[in-house]
Amino acid sequence: MFCCCATEAQQVEAVAVQKVALWETPTEAEAQVTVEAEPAIVDAPEDEAPVVPADPPKVEQRQAPQSFDAVLERPASGLPFGWALDMLHPDALHVESLTGDANAAVTTYNASAPGGFDIRAGDYITRVNGSAGSAKNLGDLLVKSQPAQVSIQRPATYVIEIAKGDRPLGVDLNYTTKGSSVYITNVRDGVISEQAPGVRKGHRIVSVGGKALPPKEMVDALRSSKMKIEFLAPPEI
Repeated sequence: MFCCCATEAQQVEAVAVQKVALWETPTEAEAQVTVEAEPAIVDAPEDEAPVVPADPPKVEQRQAPQSFDAVLERPASGLPFGWALDMLHPDALHVESLTGDANAAVTTYNASAPGGFDIRAGDYITRVNGSAGSAKNLGDLLVKSQPAQVSIQRPATYVIEIAKGDRPLGVDLNYTTKGSSVYITNVRDGVISEQAPGVRKGHRIVSVGGKALPPKEMVDALRSSKMKIEFLAPPEI
């Protein structure tokens, strides 16, 4: 009985000592590395230039934000408004392009709109007849309304020069095949989060290298090592 207890005590003690040894050894090694690293910094050549943090990227604003309401009246219910919309944003409709149809409601409105209050590609529709909702609900309201009062938001656009190198941008993208922009669905760790920290989910990329390209070509252009990217900010919902 005594021998059995002694054996169990020895086994427990041996395990405990082993754990302490494994814990202490890395701690001592880390301390040695720290001490050895300090003289290397002190003994650096005096004429060696200190490392200067890179300047933040220059942001060039292209378009100031603007909001206004517009009343659109179609010649008859069921006729198109004269624009192409996408629903990539969950709570707003995005004007991808204008058809230019002379009899369309948007064309008629723009012809008499005050300067700067015309509806343009890139604008967002955030309310219809004073009601907010999902992009799908806004679309349903538009179809049923005659006339339709729409709340337009024209978010800011700005250009940032990105030095990507061979690193990932760190963004998830989505687009429509007939669209004119690329929608950012997520921002991860990468070049965008470091060099353009204001960019977030909901931003759009509207040009790369000063060129407004079809979405697929725009995605290909984003693989360049250095480029100027024009961003469209998301609407304020």
